[in-house]
Amino acid sequence: MKTKILIIDDDKALTYSLNRVLSQDYEVFIGNNSKEALEILSKEHISFLLLDYKLSDEDGLEVLEKVKSIYPDLPSVMMTAYGTNNTLINAIKKGAEDFIFKPIEVDEIKAIINKYIDKDVPFSNQGYIKIPDYPVDELIIGTSDEIKDILKMVANIAKTDTPVLITGESGTGKELIANLIQSNSNRSDNPYIVLNCAAIPFELLESELFGYEKGAFSGAFKSKPGKFELADTGTIFLDEIGELPFKLQSKLLRFIQNGVVEKLGATSFKKVDVRIIAATNRNLKELVEEGKFRLDLFYRLNVINIHIPPLRKRKEDIKHLLFYFIKKYSNEAGKNISYISSDVLNMLENYNWPGNVRELQNVIRKIIILAKNNCIDEDSIYFIKNGTSDCDLTSDNLIKWIFENFKTNTLNEFISYIEKKLIQEALKIHNGNRSKTAENLGISRVTLNEKINKYGLSNH
Repeated sequence: MKTKILIIDDDKALTYSLNRVLSQDYEVFIGNNSKEALEILSKEHISFLLLDYKLSDEDGLEVLEKVKSIYPDLPSVMMTAYGTNNTLINAIKKGAEDFIFKPIEVDEIKAIINKYIDKDVPFSNQGYIKIPDYPVDELIIGTSDEIKDILKMVANIAKTDTPVLITGESGTGKELIANLIQSNSNRSDNPYIVLNCAAIPFELLESELFGYEKGAFSGAFKSKPGKFELADTGTIFLDEIGELPFKLQSKLLRFIQNGVVEKLGATSFKKVDVRIIAATNRNLKELVEEGKFRLDLFYRLNVINIHIPPLRKRKEDIKHLLFYFIKKYSNEAGKNISYISSDVLNMLENYNWPGNVRELQNVIRKIIILAKNNCIDEDSIYFIKNGTSDCDLTSDNLIKWIFENFKTNTLNEFISYIEKKLIQEALKIHNGNRSKTAENLGISRVTLNEKINKYGLSNH
């Protein structure tokens, strides 16, 4: 007996197509609205629900909520043309287990159905040539399983007051996740204060965080509230918390424990109610081991940890981010970039993106500025191929690129180039830790030091 699935969508052309391709493996039922869907659910033992986010006369989220109130254990997946953060978070809040993005690939929909009915169907990942119309009024960070899991976590923890520690490499989107938590929290209408701990000199950081009274130090001509006091009843986001001076960590710890602001020069203290979200690109456990970060503060901040993987570990996100940024910067530049060549798309998808989403964003912005027509082709990305970033090239073009850039002593020069790049990347991955870098590269610490000196990488 075939597994029974229900599709709720008012697009009859789409439901016809889905029914035709899915009926080979499943028994498919179609509901064009909530009334039809609930009638089917009352009569049939449905194992999986596929629901469109946008219905003509009804809100897909409201339909999902109605279905889930009656059938809470029914695995449900939202279909949407626009994978924005709010779309995904709202769907999770209403009970969706997952999302799928239009246009829908047959193998992809089968894979996601069988993910929830414990079967295994091969997944097909094909690129697009025509760029879809992504909405550009909010930022997206991807649609991979890793990002979906992060968004699910955001949806679950946003309403709590629990401290959150967001970790990940520079450019992965840590501040974006912090903003999502705040905007979906019970404190969303209250103050939201952002402070980069690495951007303020140590001698000023304490007064920025906790404030000061008039006369507390030379130049303190009047009292000033600190960031914690300004964030009262709201949220504070402490970015680059790993850079917080050790002497100041104990004071932050006391604040987390008792919620009391101790202004510089004050004789009395003020109680405030602040939720703390912190972020870092550093390995705080290693900093603890090195005596640079307090263990008790680490435990206080790390109640909930959200780790954002680097873009190279979630390459399926690259395509969606590319399309989103192309539409965003096309609109800003007054251009209509509608197509991208498959070769360029393949090259950009296979690039390592050491600067993560931020680097991708900057590259696309530059591509759009330089684009001369409505299609991104190899002429649009010459600055990447000729620049120092040297985007990963397709295998067909690699040999040509090597001989164009290393005209004499080609073999030795290219090997040295690759060796330097690998050491740079490994040092970046391990935050400059040479022992781990050497282990990763399979060489001794002595050999690594020699090569670092050889290539002038001592400051990395």
